[in-house]
Amino acid sequence: MNVIDQGAVARGAAIGLMLFVPISALRVIADHNLNDFDHSGWAPVFAIALLAVYLIAGYMSGRVAPDAPYSNGMVAAIGAFVLWIPIRLLIWAVRDTSQGLFSGTTPVFTVPAVFTQLVLAAALGAVGGWLAGRRRVPLDAPEA
Repeated sequence: MNVIDQGAVARGAAIGLMLFVPISALRVIADHNLNDFDHSGWAPVFAIALLAVYLIAGYMSGRVAPDAPYSNGMVAAIGAFVLWIPIRLLIWAVRDTSQGLFSGTTPVFTVPAVFTQLVLAAALGAVGGWLAGRRRVPLDAPEA
């Protein structure tokens, strides 16, 4: 028996990506329009929103795969993050900033930051899968 349902993972990761894109775009707009975005009240709002994406991606995957909601939720949330990386690269390339991709004072990607996001994606994806697994009726169950 295959524990990971590719369709469920693809669905959760796609939903996660569809949420990452507008949140990232809004964050870029806010960062551009604020003098000090990192110390504004908006920085934690966007951080929490991005963490919620992992939870939602895991939940949506877990709904479709009730036999293994934790593992499918984890993989879907990690998949959403991995799918978001090329978009983040595109945002970096389009913006006219001197921020380095892997080096400089504030690089876009660092090994600890990517590792932290992967751990958070796995943890929150599992929580989302757990929440979906607590549903009484699976999404694809026939109605009585």
